[in-house]
Amino acid sequence: MSANPEQDRTDKKWSGKTGGTKWMQESLISMFRHIHPVVLYPVVWVWIVFYIAFGHAGRRGIWHYWNLRPCSGRSGLRHWLWCAGNLYLTYLEFGKAILDRFAAYSGRHIRVRIEGAEVLDELTNRSDGFMVLSSHIGNQELAGYSFQMPKPMYVLVHVGDTETVNENRREAFERMGLHIIPVRQDGSHVLEMHNALSDGNILSVHADRLFFGTKAISKPILGESANWPEGPFRIAVAERVPVVTLFMMRERAGEYTLHVRALASGDYSSMQRLARVDWLAEQYVTTIEEMLERYPRQWFHFYEFWK
Repeated sequence: MSANPEQDRTDKKWSGKTGGTKWMQESLISMFRHIHPVVLYPVVWVWIVFYIAFGHAGRRGIWHYWNLRPCSGRSGLRHWLWCAGNLYLTYLEFGKAILDRFAAYSGRHIRVRIEGAEVLDELTNRSDGFMVLSSHIGNQELAGYSFQMPKPMYVLVHVGDTETVNENRREAFERMGLHIIPVRQDGSHVLEMHNALSDGNILSVHADRLFFGTKAISKPILGESANWPEGPFRIAVAERVPVVTLFMMRERAGEYTLHVRALASGDYSSMQRLARVDWLAEQYVTTIEEMLERYPRQWFHFYEFWK
């Protein structure tokens, strides 16, 4: 994942690729078959200094994020230093998350503890399908490489990333029994999503990034208004399926916690359709805010997220 300078403050529809050349990415995968990612942490400490220095769009977005967070009465120079320090540490967390992702491509095991496993157990034991609204906080993609669901899971994926990442993502998902639904310009992926849910399977969709042509719904996060893609919430409401969120949050080297949160049961009968969409979006944003209270440095939107 990387920032893309095509966004502006009025139309932030994300389009980006994982940084690095094909040779660099394939070399990382080969290295991690023999060494632990922690060996490269010192390289990340230095590398992100250059990434921050030359990645203006990403730096601006993360700086805005930290300016929105409570800063315990700091002002002036103290506030600036507090934001600068946390900006660096956010990039550091992101660098470690990227290393963990490439380590997973190499087949290296990641230890995962599940918080809220009973929610998944209940839904996977039912015959009908359900939706997972995922996000770009933590290391969401790594969840798909780390454990296998007891029923088929389909993942909507933007395939505009690099060839190396797309191919290794596909292979890693296949090992865990996950199926990719690529986003297509003709919209045919919507029918695949409907079929996945109708067949009683799991559908996972990112609900926090706008792509070109995406309709938006406005919801505040951290006290400031932001745009969210309307589609995932509309699909959940139209299909009348239960909805959960999954947050794969890094604890330490090679260890993660998968946080499972139930958002909706699928029974929206007491609300009009537009009200249901709005309510579900609000629940989703609230769970992200709650998770950021526990893991504030794992906000990985490296562009200007807010309006």
